[in-house]
Amino acid sequence: MADETTRARAGSGAKALLAWVAILGLAGVVAWLASERNARTWYLVPDEGRLVVMKGLMLPVGRQAFATDDPALAAAYAPLVPPPGKPLPAERAFEERSLLDQGLFDLLAGWAREEVATGDPARLERGLGYLGRAERLAGISSAQRDELGAIRAESGYHEARRLLERAAAELRDAAEKLRVTAGSRSSRAMDAQLLLKQLEPAVDATLGAIRTAARTEPAAAEKAAAPPAAGGPANAAAPEQGQAPAPQPGPPSAAPAGQAPPPGEGR
Repeated sequence: MADETTRARAGSGAKALLAWVAILGLAGVVAWLASERNARTWYLVPDEGRLVVMKGLMLPVGRQAFATDDPALAAAYAPLVPPPGKPLPAERAFEERSLLDQGLFDLLAGWAREEVATGDPARLERGLGYLGRAERLAGISSAQRDELGAIRAESGYHEARRLLERAAAELRDAAEKLRVTAGSRSSRAMDAQLLLKQLEPAVDATLGAIRTAARTEPAAAEKAAAPPAAGGPANAAAPEQGQAPAPQPGPPSAAPAGQAPPPGEGR
């Protein structure tokens, strides 16, 4: 009897031990899966006026600022500073790096578009910096690549304007120096006069191009800001506010019985 009780207790203890081992094993699997998922998660976290890219640790919870020895990745995921006056977005989490790239692109493209559209040299330079960051993101979609090309084309116009103005200033400076040399007794006076004669048309053409761009830019801005025309010809003929609509001609009324119709009617 005592032996049976001992065996029953031993069997009960073994079952309890197996149950605890199974529970601990299951807990370990759950912890590993949670750690693996957390390690694959990327974060965009606002921190002291910057947007910091963070990556989850190989633990069920926890994260740290992304760090790498790869210079290209370090440049792509360096902390972001928004344009002055722009609030930072709320914290976001991404399950894949490609989703992080796409989220970053949407942010950078929006900032770049606004900065480039101003044409202001300082803001243009800042917008070009955002574009450069967006070009480093390998996981953006094909539609985002098309958008990046469109913004880059827009920025190319403003970059060309800036280069043109810089070239005009340098050409004017060169023409002035040649003019001084041509009016002197230098042995290069004749050469300077000939070179100045060839340079002056280029200076005039460059200044003319800058003036043309300055005239067309306000018109383009007004056209872009104008609201679309509503409706078609029917709306164009609509009466102005406060003005009564013009009476519409109706069918001629029948003359009373026994009365002749007015002249010109019924003929």
